[in-house]
Amino acid sequence: MSNALEAVDPMVQRLSAAVEPSLSDPTRFKFELCISEALNNLVAHARPKASAAEININLRVKPAAISIEIFDPAGAEPFDLREKATDLAQVDEMAEGGRGLGLIMEFANEVEYGQSVSGYSLLLKFWDIEPNHTTMPPAEGACE
Repeated sequence: MSNALEAVDPMVQRLSAAVEPSLSDPTRFKFELCISEALNNLVAHARPKASAAEININLRVKPAAISIEIFDPAGAEPFDLREKATDLAQVDEMAEGGRGLGLIMEFANEVEYGQSVSGYSLLLKFWDIEPNHTTMPPAEGACE
């Protein structure tokens, strides 16, 4: 993905479409919100040495379980959102911002940040407690 704000919404839509068969609507909403917040924050606040540095994304889709790894653009300073996230209960109700990182921490089932061979990345995991019944047939012999 290009490191530009206008690239965020189309990417969120593409990723949401890719996970639609695997997640229920409520979990997909959480996924979309977290990805949008993470990408918007990365584009707005990461300061890569080259403004054209790409943001690489790896998506792994399994039934009722999604993991997405978002890599910082090359040359950007590491930013572990877990250290900067504000508890949502502490955010002023009238504040225009300050909720994004807290929402990621609240809505993702797992949040990891660290360095790998490919650079620093944010890893988010989402799973459904109950399978999405609209896309998964009931088990053999089960009653709906």
